[in-house]
Amino acid sequence: MAVHSILSPALTDVVEAVLREAGVTHVAHGERDPVAAAEAIVGDPEARAIIGPFRSRAVAEVVEVTAPKGLPLVAPVATWAGVTRSDEPGCEDDPARHLGTVLRLVARDTVVAQRIAARVRGNGGRAFVVAGDHEYGSQLVGQLALAGLPRAESGAEADVVVLAGLAGEPEADMARALAPIPIVAFDGIQGEPFPDQRVELALVYAPGPIGVDETRRAAELVSTTTDLDELRRLGAFDDHGDLIDPPVRFERYDG
Repeated sequence: MAVHSILSPALTDVVEAVLREAGVTHVAHGERDPVAAAEAIVGDPEARAIIGPFRSRAVAEVVEVTAPKGLPLVAPVATWAGVTRSDEPGCEDDPARHLGTVLRLVARDTVVAQRIAARVRGNGGRAFVVAGDHEYGSQLVGQLALAGLPRAESGAEADVVVLAGLAGEPEADMARALAPIPIVAFDGIQGEPFPDQRVELALVYAPGPIGVDETRRAAELVSTTTDLDELRRLGAFDDHGDLIDPPVRFERYDG
């Protein structure tokens, strides 16, 4: 039996350390060409599970090749809803065709939107949403609406700005222009300064280098079993392959 990985060198080393200690053969492919790695994996008669890739889109591409073989794929840090779902904002058109083989180790973006909405609601406030004019921003707006975020029609009426965007894009300027209203932001704006506002980031990863704890957990799971049903039970995954009640933490961001 062999477990394959499609990850960066640092995360590959995490997998290797766990599997070596467990006496499980590890075949590392790196992250340069995930689809070529997937093709090599399905050609290995000893392959029993896959850890990675890192990015959501790469996961969706890999399962096109691996899912028909029934190989479990544990995705350590992919957050796009379409990795596991086809019925939520942002994933209706081209979701991953995973055939039930994907297990995700972090909260998907839809859950992050739910937690942000609950936080605003719990504080008795209303949010003005600032979203990027791109695919990421559009899907987050839909997910916030699905979550029932209490909305303000303008910044003047808002208690908080919810920022759904990416660093280097115009939405960061739009959010800064609303100072001193505080900001709650989705992952993606890191690197942008907000000197006149308090900013909290909603994060799904454990503290520390991104993906290390999640990759270690993935390796520990497949070192125990590579049976898909047993992995789902051990990891507390739902029928879609998502964690039941995954953590989302709010961290102060200082730019």
